[in-house]
Amino acid sequence: MQLLIAHILVFIQISIASLFFSLSGFLLKYLIFKKKDFNEFYENGLFGFILIGFVSLGLNFFFPLNLLTNNIAFIIIVILAYKFDFFNQNFFKLIKNIFFVTLISYLFLIYANVNRPDGFTYHLPYSQIINDHKIIIGLSNLQFRYGHISIFQYISSFFVNSIYSKNGLLIPISLVPSFFYIYCVNKFINDFDNIKTRLNSYLVFLLFVTSVYALSRYSGWGNDGQVHIFYFLTIIYLLDLYNNKNNLNLFYKISLTSLFTFLIKPFHLITLLIPFAYFVFYKKKINLIKSRSSYFLLIFFCMWIVKNVLVSSCAIYPILITCSEKLSWFNESDIIKESLSGEAWSKDWINRENKSLDHKDYVKDFNWLKTWVNNHFKIVLEKVFPVILFLILNFLLLYFSKCLKKNSSKKKDNLFKVFFYFSLLTVFLWFIKFPLYRFGISYIYSFIILIFYFIYIKNINLNNLIKFKSFFIIIICFSFFGLFIKNVSRIYDTKNASIYPYLIKPNTTPVVKQIYDLDGNFTHYQSISGACSVSKSPCTHFDVSVTKDIFFGYQIFKNTK
Repeated sequence: MQLLIAHILVFIQISIASLFFSLSGFLLKYLIFKKKDFNEFYENGLFGFILIGFVSLGLNFFFPLNLLTNNIAFIIIVILAYKFDFFNQNFFKLIKNIFFVTLISYLFLIYANVNRPDGFTYHLPYSQIINDHKIIIGLSNLQFRYGHISIFQYISSFFVNSIYSKNGLLIPISLVPSFFYIYCVNKFINDFDNIKTRLNSYLVFLLFVTSVYALSRYSGWGNDGQVHIFYFLTIIYLLDLYNNKNNLNLFYKISLTSLFTFLIKPFHLITLLIPFAYFVFYKKKINLIKSRSSYFLLIFFCMWIVKNVLVSSCAIYPILITCSEKLSWFNESDIIKESLSGEAWSKDWINRENKSLDHKDYVKDFNWLKTWVNNHFKIVLEKVFPVILFLILNFLLLYFSKCLKKNSSKKKDNLFKVFFYFSLLTVFLWFIKFPLYRFGISYIYSFIILIFYFIYIKNINLNNLIKFKSFFIIIICFSFFGLFIKNVSRIYDTKNASIYPYLIKPNTTPVVKQIYDLDGNFTHYQSISGACSVSKSPCTHFDVSVTKDIFFGYQIFKNTK
């Protein structure tokens, strides 16, 4: 009975979070688009992550995101949503929407593991730092990974409040795919009946199936699952904009999601080229600049860059050219070391045959290619093959059902041509710099879908495609069923005793010691039991030598080696 009550409590907690994200997105849309959107619960949920990221980042410049700060901010956002009529909608529809999002998130979350080893080594420790301290200058000198942290660590830290306590760190990530999957299904169903949007609807269907296949387990996401979902969302908005070129709100949505992908993962900086290209070719640029959306984007971007500089001395860590050597917490050797090690590890350095190669020698002159091809490339092929097979089966189905035009379509598809080359560029950069499968999921699958666009999708007879709607819905149902079975099997086989994922590495007791500088002043904690997880902060599991200064109430860590 106690276990059942515990599960009900978890379900209720997730339900509150799903409602909160949706009302936050509703509020963001109203503030920057001047629109009360009651009909897009799931899209509002995705935009809610953007607003909470903005709020939590801004607050941390001045306050730790502790219980008091988070409780006050949480209540203010709910009150504002109430004031602007969020709750003035169909009650039963609202409950239904909350239930479906919560159910998927619940299946992802219960008895899962956090992403290893990143979760325990720097995701959770950084969140703990955010909860305990306002922004710490030079924090990357304690742990280099703190230099390229994700906006999602701020979002997670925001949910450490009186409703969730520390478990609030775990819930937001599980809700991102939940909102996105149902958003895609609704969009597919609503757009498929209109011949003008039927092609886009079919592409949304392909993105949905691909994302469900690729992102089906909580423990595998870390900060990667979220970035791929928001990249796919950017593509969906881009498709809509192609059909409605004068809809500036779609441009702003693209700008918001593109910026957010960059804030999740610096590697996705290239995604910002999408709204930038639209801006370059748009004639009335002043209309784009003079808007609430543009001001919001500019402030959010600037806050993030300032945060990066304060934490690491770099606008984009660890790109040395973006760093300022004039700052006292600048640490050139660590920045160069992290840049090389991150690239080397993503190129399968651990499996290198020549053990004498260091990071620098391994990554140059394609010394890494043979090792990568013999090892990780096989994983990439194994992961990608089912998606390619699925697209081939789609082609065969439409071909033999005579749903493809015999002659190649003469219609203009400039967007798809441009986006094809853009996707080719993203895959090339992924391969050259960080060819790790989980880093490139959205780039790889977008590129594959675009290849099949020119093979058969562009030649689909859209009038005939309507007869396959029921079949596509069956595929969607099977996708959800597969998602359900995979996670139920995981839950059945788990050895975890905790309903929520562990916040501390299982079978370990965090042991930290206080570290002092040469003058006997306390600087930080060092974990001597491995990862810091959610132990005392600021914490690192590295043996570092730093000094700590206080400037107007802000801690400044400087490297002394």
